[in-house]
Amino acid sequence: MHLADCPLDTDVTVLAVDPDCSACLRMCEIGLRVGSCVRVTQRGPAGTRVVAVGASRVALDAQTAARIRVAWDPAPVGAAT
Repeated sequence: MHLADCPLDTDVTVLAVDPDCSACLRMCEIGLRVGSCVRVTQRGPAGTRVVAVGASRVALDAQTAARIRVAWDPAPVGAAT
């Protein structure tokens, strides 16, 4: 799944960031890197997203959000396995 497809208010883990993305370095600098936990907090017009990365909030355009692959665990935190 890509960050552009994530439901609101759900924690996901970044699996990959497209290395051909011109904003790749900047995304890593702000914490959007492989292994980081992020949450989509807002969806805007034309596919824009606002994501929480730690205590920071970052706005992404639709094309950038579509270049970030994430994993979502639908099991609630603390659920028995």
